[in-house]
Amino acid sequence: MIRLTLAVLSSALLAGLAVSACSPPTSQREVCANNVDDDQNGLIDCADPDCRGKPECVVDAGFFGTCMKCGTSCAKQEDCLQTSFSNDQPLPLCSSGRCEALNKQVSVNVILDAAAYQGVQYRSITTRFISKRAIDGTPITCSTVEAAAPGRTAAAARQLEDTGRFQYLGFDARTIMRVTPSIPLFFVPVQTGSNYLIFMEFWYGPIDGVSRFPTLNRAGFECFDGPAIGQPWAPLVATDDCSAASQDAGTSTCRQFQVSAIRGPM
Repeated sequence: MIRLTLAVLSSALLAGLAVSACSPPTSQREVCANNVDDDQNGLIDCADPDCRGKPECVVDAGFFGTCMKCGTSCAKQEDCLQTSFSNDQPLPLCSSGRCEALNKQVSVNVILDAAAYQGVQYRSITTRFISKRAIDGTPITCSTVEAAAPGRTAAAARQLEDTGRFQYLGFDARTIMRVTPSIPLFFVPVQTGSNYLIFMEFWYGPIDGVSRFPTLNRAGFECFDGPAIGQPWAPLVATDDCSAASQDAGTSTCRQFQVSAIRGPM
């Protein structure tokens, strides 16, 4: 009897282990606002059925547009980002205290005449398309932006963002592989809109892979409030998009910004 009981228990234990070994592990639920595929099913955040109906995925497309934080309150543009200025496309805006994303994303080419920096071994360039209207509604000029960005060290790479004052139509940060008198910056992401200026910074270090901001010290900066003095940039529209490789050289309707650096290194 004892032997029979032990045999039954042993069989039951082995069967239980076999079932456990064959059973798939309990899958993790998707976290809906971290830009990670937590349950590894190929669907991230609000695209995953786990997040259907969650507050962070409810969008008022009729008024605030389509973005994860559209319709939520904000005090600065960064409050409206899902990830970062480098990754959110198009950049949502903070308008009248609410996040919105109503404009179309386009890519444009910026052709920089950098002859004034000849011989300067900078490694990266940041390009910001900045609205001429601040978050609080006050006007923004090149002088305003330059006054807010006096720092020259890597610690100051985020100084404009840290003010919380400015609103961007576009943000681009890229490492420059070869310094030449003319620097083509293809496919700069920016949203449609008007009344903006372009602020560019040259940095001695490459772009950090995590923060997506430059490293080492700043070599110089340039600000362009239009193609000529007293002439604003024309509005960005959907047909300005550089959507095909054949448009890199500015053929068809691809928008090109020709800008010339005049300040030179700091």
